[in-house]
Amino acid sequence: ITDILGQQAKARGESKLSQYVATRPVFTEVEAIRRAIFFAKQTGCPIHICHVACPEGVEEVIKARQEGVNVTCETCIHYLYFTTDNLDAIGPIAKCSPPIRDQQAQDGLWKYLFAGHIITAVSDHSPCTYDLKNKTNAFDAWGGISGVQNNVDIFFDEAVQKRGMSLKQFADIIAKNPAERYNLPTKGSIQVGKDADLIFIKPHSHYVLKEQDLEYRNKFSPYVGRQIGAQVVQTLLRGKTIYQIDSGIDSTPRGTFIRR
Repeated sequence: ITDILGQQAKARGESKLSQYVATRPVFTEVEAIRRAIFFAKQTGCPIHICHVACPEGVEEVIKARQEGVNVTCETCIHYLYFTTDNLDAIGPIAKCSPPIRDQQAQDGLWKYLFAGHIITAVSDHSPCTYDLKNKTNAFDAWGGISGVQNNVDIFFDEAVQKRGMSLKQFADIIAKNPAERYNLPTKGSIQVGKDADLIFIKPHSHYVLKEQDLEYRNKFSPYVGRQIGAQVVQTLLRGKTIYQIDSGIDSTPRGTFIRR
């Protein structure tokens, strides 16, 4: 459906990112979620719906859970931060699918996040080289957001500082809930025997994100130029400091594969 709508829009000469959004209407996202839930219900397979961009999609998950289906869902930070009205000014750097929707959709996502129906908010980090984004026609650009570096500070600012989310719920959303859902027993909470994965956040510490601040190989993000109201000042991975605000990222690779 979205392919045909996109082809028709391009044939009409449409090229803006907001016009791209119109070719990905809410019902197409909801239909895909319904189909996935249907197969989960038939097979008994646990399922997690990733990057839900509309409250109507969350409502399908709520309904299915009430019917006994083992289903959960997540949204992304960019759906909680940007709206369609922002997109044409930013350009294809903010293109993703499902697309960033309007203010009413965003308000609905925040409501369901606070209510616990959305269990986590993630990056869906999708980097690419700049040439794949630098298109005059948004329909031709790579679809994906580079945002993982600033997810935590932006979410803390938007959820805790601006909307009054409790620190416990904040920690549950970014750590405890996904660790439990994906059965990662050494992750998600501060307990004896678990990995000492810790972040330290300085609240009410405003800064404007610049391209040179990005650690990405391809230094662009829709968050560049935005004022962010909190800063991550230190990050520990399994007890080792891997980032400090004054010295930056530790260049020693420390990632390990976790078998579920």
